[in-house]
Amino acid sequence: FKNLNLNIHRNDLIALVGKNGVGKTTLMKIIKGTQDLDNGELWNYPNIKVSYFTQHFELDFSKSVEEEMSKVLKNDDEKFKIDIYCDNLNLNKQEKICNLSGGQKRRIALAKSLIPDSDIVLLDEPTNHLDLECIEWLEHHLKTLNKSMLCVSHDRTFLSNFTNKVFWLDRGELKISPKGFKNFDSWSEELLDQEYRELKNRKQFV
Repeated sequence: FKNLNLNIHRNDLIALVGKNGVGKTTLMKIIKGTQDLDNGELWNYPNIKVSYFTQHFELDFSKSVEEEMSKVLKNDDEKFKIDIYCDNLNLNKQEKICNLSGGQKRRIALAKSLIPDSDIVLLDEPTNHLDLECIEWLEHHLKTLNKSMLCVSHDRTFLSNFTNKVFWLDRGELKISPKGFKNFDSWSEELLDQEYRELKNRKQFV
């Protein structure tokens, strides 16, 4: 990254986009606090809580779905949250995790990242292995959680439907759009056209 400067505010629903290898995962790890900065500074609101749904999750296969999800509850009064996620992500809460498919295990990990009372949620490809009905429920649900979110996804429709800001990592720099992913194509083309014109003018000047 070069001169990377960004702020994440309450209720920001951010699409994090960029080619493979530009540093999307690195940026998420920095925000989560699992990767140190080589340079610069990171400022957090005191006691901020960050949860992270990643491709590399760990579950206890000896537990039932309900037992595994209960690990992230503050108390038994929150058990209704398990029912909400199981009902809408097509999970049987009594089923042992060892009997589930890879896609079902991902759904448990996704629910475990969304249940806690966190301030920022980092989502890495949350819609993989979800059917259309589950994706549509998730789009609506994420907007009701009153949390800041940073999401990496190849599902353009999903990003268009729930984000209100874009962080575009491009050649080591960050470009920010305050309009959400639904405007990304026109916004990015405009930026690239402007860059091309400036480069052309510079060459003519030289």
